[in-house]
Amino acid sequence: MVRAFGLEAAVRVRLRPRDKRSTGTRGAWALYFLGRLLQVTGLMVTLVAATAFFGTPSTIAMLRMMLVGVLFFLPGWLLARKDPRGE
Repeated sequence: MVRAFGLEAAVRVRLRPRDKRSTGTRGAWALYFLGRLLQVTGLMVTLVAATAFFGTPSTIAMLRMMLVGVLFFLPGWLLARKDPRGE
């Protein structure tokens, strides 16, 4: 068994309670959750496109609907990349 050197310090940092000033602003949280909502919406549209058009000859319609899903997902990904807590 290999002992993990330096792991104790990393665990202690994670267990330390956060102070009040690192919680982020309301605007930062709103953008973060808007980004997550757009990501989930994009993934759902892509999933519906993949399942609804599976086995049908309308490939162009499936690709267009998947493009719509990607166009929802990408702005959401850009908005949700930054952690609102500032960590």
